[in-house]
Amino acid sequence: MLLAATTVLLAAAGASLLASSPRLMARALDQLFGELPSSQAMQGDPSGVETVLVRVDVRAAGRAISPYIYGVAGADPQTLRDLGATLNRWGGNPSSRYNWVIGHAWNAGRDWEFRNVNYGNPTGSAADQFVSEALSRGALPLLTVPMIGYVAANDRSDVRSLGVPAHGGSSIQPGSAAIAGYDPAGNQQLTSVISLPRAPGAMVDNPDPASTVVYQDEWIHHLMTQFASQRSAVSFLAMDNEPDLWSETHTDVHPARMSYDDMFQTFEDYASAAKAQAPSARVLGPDVSGWTSYLYSALDRGNDNFATHADRLAHSDQPFLAWWLAQVAKQDRARGIRSLDYLDVHYYPQAPWVDSSVNDPATQALRIRSTRSLYDPQYVDESWIDQPVMLIPRLKSWIAQNYPGTGLAITEYRWGGEGDASGAVALAQVLGIFGREGVDIANYWTFPKPSSPASAAFRLYGNFDGHGSRFGDLSLPATSTGPDVSVFAAKNSKSGAVDLMLVNGSLIRDARVTFDLSIPASTTKLYQVVGGSGDIKEQDLTSLRTPLALPPLSVTLVHIVQGQP
Repeated sequence: MLLAATTVLLAAAGASLLASSPRLMARALDQLFGELPSSQAMQGDPSGVETVLVRVDVRAAGRAISPYIYGVAGADPQTLRDLGATLNRWGGNPSSRYNWVIGHAWNAGRDWEFRNVNYGNPTGSAADQFVSEALSRGALPLLTVPMIGYVAANDRSDVRSLGVPAHGGSSIQPGSAAIAGYDPAGNQQLTSVISLPRAPGAMVDNPDPASTVVYQDEWIHHLMTQFASQRSAVSFLAMDNEPDLWSETHTDVHPARMSYDDMFQTFEDYASAAKAQAPSARVLGPDVSGWTSYLYSALDRGNDNFATHADRLAHSDQPFLAWWLAQVAKQDRARGIRSLDYLDVHYYPQAPWVDSSVNDPATQALRIRSTRSLYDPQYVDESWIDQPVMLIPRLKSWIAQNYPGTGLAITEYRWGGEGDASGAVALAQVLGIFGREGVDIANYWTFPKPSSPASAAFRLYGNFDGHGSRFGDLSLPATSTGPDVSVFAAKNSKSGAVDLMLVNGSLIRDARVTFDLSIPASTTKLYQVVGGSGDIKEQDLTSLRTPLALPPLSVTLVHIVQGQP
């Protein structure tokens, strides 16, 4: 299954890569230290109660919440159904080197010793199966199109690259694939075949698996043909996975760090080829890994960890994403066809231990607090970033200034604490923020483990009653007077039902919530996740005039069907 293909094998990653990629550091901490003793027995005053007033403008027209913010990656059909996930991403580091012609061959890159692999798929097309399974559960597939230039020549795990340096570097000269002390030509030939954006002639639906060149536009053509009766199969195409990190994750075949110009030209070549075969497909790019790559190119790392950033200075000292958007917009205007539909980034909280299973009280509080980095200009990130990230407003501002009309995708994120109450609270806040702030696409990496608290929080949005009922699709203005209580409100555009997601982020205090809703007679149900449970408890509410008690570290959905006595 793709889940195996997209799982990062940290033990093989190496300490040097972790040091160069803060995003991977959090994953390593989780593997190294695992679950610490529960903080549920922490000391504090359990009798303290926070009194909160929640106001919701239920008469507002509401702003559409994209259904595609409830995405995951590499999930099996049962998980897709249980979560109510709407989008299933085929991605991760190995996807950069997937050979669609063979159908079950990847190279794992640095995730596992630069070996060719089949991840338990010995025959057939894993991608075709992935698409079919996603569609069978009502989710759309988000496919990653390799752009790196080399894909696995076979699926034999005894075939691996040798003598690979710990890190990539600057090309020894313009246009060269080699860096000082390492030429990738030998390993390219040993493990891979050439991958190009366009076939030189007529499309071939089922090329010879022994082909020495693979064409990515033929893959899109194959998918369009294979799923001709299900055009939604080719709805979303991401242009590779984290090309800003190729020199680290796929050093064996691509040791040269990507520049501003490399990032633009590579996207242009492959995105235009993909659009030619699937004009209605929505294309995502540049799929960069995190904070540093929003601002600089990989080439800017130099020998001084971005201090000089010569590549950025050579491009008018513009943040990389802002510059890249402007170049794509300019090219698209000249061509008269949009090649980019969504600006696509990955985002992991960088504060210590947040993206891990650590659950001491300080980390729980930080995990919950750090969700403010998604939107709050007053929140200084409590990490090495040490400045306001305000991720969504920042990215939307760059879009508005450089390529208006482009959507926003965060196709890889996670907030840690999956097995802990704070993880459920953080994920509930993240999903609520995505809807309120107008994110268009979001994919959890990979998916919350079944029966975990984080899974229960996800289900409150995607399948709260176990029968496919979902959080509303029109965001409503909502406020809370309590510093620890967040509220996200939505209305169902078809039924008119109103949903209130109430999140008590306090580690020790109950909250006593009263409501200002102006809703006529109604039927109200409560769905709640408490105490680090992976279960959703359901109960009827007789009246919203009675204050509602929210336990510490709880997530509560109030589902209101209007106009029924």
